[in-house]
Amino acid sequence: MANNLEKYTSATQTLCASFTLENAYISPLITADIAALKAIGMHPDIWRFARFPKETTDAFDCYLKRVLSEPNSLLFTIRCGSTHKAIGFTRLKNINLAEKRAEIGTWLTGEYQGKKLNRYIKQQVLKVGFNILQLDEIYCYVTENNQPSIKSLLAFGFQIDANKQRLSPTQKGLLEIPQHYIFITAAQFNSLNKP
Repeated sequence: MANNLEKYTSATQTLCASFTLENAYISPLITADIAALKAIGMHPDIWRFARFPKETTDAFDCYLKRVLSEPNSLLFTIRCGSTHKAIGFTRLKNINLAEKRAEIGTWLTGEYQGKKLNRYIKQQVLKVGFNILQLDEIYCYVTENNQPSIKSLLAFGFQIDANKQRLSPTQKGLLEIPQHYIFITAAQFNSLNKP
């Protein structure tokens, strides 16, 4: 089922404009950002926990082409708050407005990892999902060995649902790795963000 996400464009742009004073902020992906993401997106530090690393031009181009063609997604460039340059990418994907849920995915360039910027980014994306799209749940699958992401998400208020853990294939073909289903509900998010 296709979503009519265009009707949320204006509200999303307005909300994202309010984030520009943060240490890192999201802005809707525009065509001019694609070249910047290609220039920074193949760094091995970004993909060290990925099932399918995108460390070559072909792998990254294939990934980006797929991402740009997904109809049920909202795509965002992550920008440095002081320089406003592109430092990563995030998205809400598999948006299902009928079920009121979506999946989140994020990557940051190596030099911006470990600086607690992910908290700003997640908070902004969750505001779009919960306040603009009126979703009830936002989730992600995180590989078991990606402890930095798991710790960051749990500290933010996400929870692990062990019943939804899955084994997922990797680029090595026969090897499958466990992925945790990690989620946050609108109610949890709103209770964490009360003044």
